Amino acid sequence: MSSGTMLAARCPTDELSLTNCAVVNDKDFQNGQHVIVKTSPTHKFVFTVKSHNTVLSGNIAFSLPQRKWVGLSIGQEVEVTPYDFDKARQCIGTMTIEIDFLQKKSVDSNPYDTDRMAAEFIQQFNCQAFSTGQQTFLFDPGAVLICSVLLCEQIELGLAIANSQVIFEKAESSSLALIGKSKTKQGRQSIINPDWNFEKMGIGGLDREFSDIFRRAFASRVFPVELVEQMGECVAGDAGNNDGLWAEPGLRAVPMAPAAKPQAWRLFVFRQLGANSGLHIIIFDEIDAICKQRGTMQGSTGVHDTVVNQLLSKIDGVEQLNNILVIGKRRSQRPPPPPRARLASHRTRVRYPVGLPDENGRVQILNIHTARMREHKLLGDDVDVRELAVETKNFSGAELEGLVRAAQSTAMNRHIKAATKVEVDMERAEKLQVMRGDFLNSLENDIKPAFGINQEDYDSYIMNGIIVWGDPVTRALDDGELLVQQTKNSDRTPLVSVLLEGPPNSGKTALAAKIAEKSGFPFIKICSPDKMIGFSETAKCQAIKKIFDDAYKSQLSCVVVDDIERLLDYVPIGPRFSNLVLQALLVLLKKASPHGRKLLIIGTSSRKDVLQEMEMMDVFSTNIHIPNITTGEQLIEALELLSRFDDRERSRISQHVKGKAVWIGIKKLMMIIEMSLQMGTEHRVDKFLLLLKEEGR
Repeated sequence: MSSGTMLAARCPTDELSLTNCAVVNDKDFQNGQHVIVKTSPTHKFVFTVKSHNTVLSGNIAFSLPQRKWVGLSIGQEVEVTPYDFDKARQCIGTMTIEIDFLQKKSVDSNPYDTDRMAAEFIQQFNCQAFSTGQQTFLFDPGAVLICSVLLCEQIELGLAIANSQVIFEKAESSSLALIGKSKTKQGRQSIINPDWNFEKMGIGGLDREFSDIFRRAFASRVFPVELVEQMGECVAGDAGNNDGLWAEPGLRAVPMAPAAKPQAWRLFVFRQLGANSGLHIIIFDEIDAICKQRGTMQGSTGVHDTVVNQLLSKIDGVEQLNNILVIGKRRSQRPPPPPRARLASHRTRVRYPVGLPDENGRVQILNIHTARMREHKLLGDDVDVRELAVETKNFSGAELEGLVRAAQSTAMNRHIKAATKVEVDMERAEKLQVMRGDFLNSLENDIKPAFGINQEDYDSYIMNGIIVWGDPVTRALDDGELLVQQTKNSDRTPLVSVLLEGPPNSGKTALAAKIAEKSGFPFIKICSPDKMIGFSETAKCQAIKKIFDDAYKSQLSCVVVDDIERLLDYVPIGPRFSNLVLQALLVLLKKASPHGRKLLIIGTSSRKDVLQEMEMMDVFSTNIHIPNITTGEQLIEALELLSRFDDRERSRISQHVKGKAVWIGIKKLMMIIEMSLQMGTEHRVDKFLLLLKEEGR
């Protein structure tokens, strides 16, 4: 047949559909001939034909991919003309073919050798016509693959010959695993959109954390798969979807109870997409509530253990997870540890504590939470975010958000009329702005950082001020200032500890609180026995440890361990003390701070001899002796500073104590002064001298 009109038909058998040929009756064309199929004046396609007696004469049969490519319907008339290739110019050198499973349900995780497939392709389709966009089937043992010609090098149409090189590239989002040299260099889908902005997401103060997490968890996803495979890099933990959860934060909230087991299983269905898929992220909020230590839950159902087992099998099962990143969030303050199995290094690849934001981080967070006010011109011109960041040391992100909300409430409260009923002054409300004073007022009265300074905590210890009655007090304050500067400036001694020891009532706690206050450290906590009344030994150890753990989260911290012998439950009868608390203190007092954290520990004790026997003196860097008032001159100096007696009364007291030895602590001195002042004016001095004499016995 030279040329003519034919009717398009369906391929009679599946075997013929796999030949990539247009099937005709042997009366029309012979095997191996090539024809041009013209469906319209502007649409022409070249096919290799195969003759078969099941096809009626005048019909030309096509497989489903061929009909889709050409755009044919069954029974459509087409014009068919013989075609001859110029084998000198129309032989294919290199051909790139996109490949995928024909049946998406028949997913096979086994790798496909592209070198073997390329040889089979040339053998099966030798001397057949191929052009860009053409689709065909490729039968591989165990699966039927759909092939689409992406590129024929330097030509649009040509013959596949024995020397033609075939390169396979798997389709986008395909789970097909290709190995061998006859495949394209696989790129990675971008895991972060070019216009990604953490501040638009409401995330601030985590630049360093995100940098480290990217290095540990995401970097391998940026490089080609081949390079990662050569390096032996485990890419389990990288993940994503085709829309990109990093680009559009559409996180799914999945309740884990009561249907915990099927929910846990369904979370990982995206693993079928393989290593070259986009990033899937599964976030477990409060993962400790889901994954408890196996075998610790009461009851016989074992639901919790089953959930843990299923999660571990999905995270670290037989099949490698190359397209899922699992993020778990837990509260580090909680005493129960996470399951040991989950923390195994091969399961939890990156464990990163999220600390308190630094000054630049606080600027970012404050900018995020004031952005809407700034956009609508509701933020006063006198508000300096950098100033607020300096004033909010050790504030967490949530506390900074609370500060902004409190400032807004303060500003709105100014525009509420104080009348018989609560109403808003609308005229003034239209000019509402949140000013600097609103922030400072909220900072002073409303929002206090959990890991910061509680002024009330140590104000009670120095409510009478510091009475510098002599050189011992001056030296103690000066030495304390030196230790503060050492803690701030020295890189060799990130942990500095000092013990203020002396007789009872000598003012050790007040001096310790004053040194801590003057340090200006953003985190100051006082560990005092009066806050642990009724605690068991274990509870007391946990409370002490929590104070130190909180201190490690701040870059500069000061912990005052007050009245150590009382913390130890020491009594001389026996003697009796808590060895559990003693061992906890011995460990914590000499434990080095984490990298980048500096800690000053100030201890106080009235029983140096007891601490010496318990080997506690050796754990302090130094100790400062705080003596009682021992001379009449020191006593008169203290009375003048306290200003509780008039000049005549102080002169009379001076005549009795000048040149004499006394023995009284500053705290006890204040007590007997206040007691004496309750007497009549003529009896005050006599009562004071009597009490002083009794105290000095």
